[in-house]
Amino acid sequence: MNAKAKKYVDMFRKVKIASAATVDEGGHPQTRIINVMIATDDGMYIVTSKGKPFYKQLVKRGEVALSAMCPDCQSLKFLGKCRIVGKEWVDRVFEENPGMNEVYPGKSRYILDAFHIYEGHGEWFDLLNYPISRESFAYGGEEVERNGFRISDKCTGCGICARVCPQKAVREGSTYVIEEEHCLQCGLCAEKCPADAVVRLHP
Repeated sequence: MNAKAKKYVDMFRKVKIASAATVDEGGHPQTRIINVMIATDDGMYIVTSKGKPFYKQLVKRGEVALSAMCPDCQSLKFLGKCRIVGKEWVDRVFEENPGMNEVYPGKSRYILDAFHIYEGHGEWFDLLNYPISRESFAYGGEEVERNGFRISDKCTGCGICARVCPQKAVREGSTYVIEEEHCLQCGLCAEKCPADAVVRLHP
């Protein structure tokens, strides 16, 4: 795992409390609050008990989406693949999170399984400062996901995109350039461009 991904994985662990989203058998989104129990160089670890729908959904689809809010108003999101790991990880979770012993005393802990979120991609997003900042990261062989917009060579240099951008994230040039790290991804530049030069990074 590279240093950037590790920074944000550690941030998930520091925040600890996250919303975890899955899809149920009917194709409906489901979400619940969980704890990111462990963060290591090879990913994040969570636990859930075998009787919960969350468990069944993790096993069936093998993926989970996480989102969390940092105390200083920065948000984190992550989409990753997960798999069950050995019971020694349940023991490690209890070692690193001793409060779990009050919820599952003694050997009752083994109704839980630990899930390793072994690969995926995510984003850190800071709305508190101007201009806003965002940074994407990935680990486990996943590629960084790029969203938002870019300006194609159809650009006429009229400057309308730069003038309408709420965050002034468009840089002047013969072909104007969107600074992805400050882009809100609101699409106003694309809506106002008279040359249809602003295109989505992911059509």
